[in-house]
Amino acid sequence: MKKLLFTLFIACFTVVFANAQDAPKKPTSFAWNKAALTEIGCDADQIKKIAAIKKEAGEKRTKIEADATLDEKAKKTAVKAVVKDRNDAMNALLTEEQRKKVEEINVKLKEEAKAGN
Repeated sequence: MKKLLFTLFIACFTVVFANAQDAPKKPTSFAWNKAALTEIGCDADQIKKIAAIKKEAGEKRTKIEADATLDEKAKKTAVKAVVKDRNDAMNALLTEEQRKKVEEINVKLKEEAKAGN
């Protein structure tokens, strides 16, 4: 009887974890990668500047997360500020038409994510 229960437990455990890994998370916002930037009409100079902004923000975020003097709430607040500054800087490099395209993509992705849930 113990072997049967143990076997059933293992089978259920395997099924649950196998199914949990099947569905990758769909993006809910604009990717800001080279392909996406090219799609909205960014030129090479804009793409380089955005890559530099992303790199700098990533370095700041890494420093914040490694800072042992900050508690989790302070880290979260600081990371939010870095993300906001990064997004503002990247948006500033875009033309009005490109910003509208990014917003349209964000709306579409969020709607798709809601529909998928």
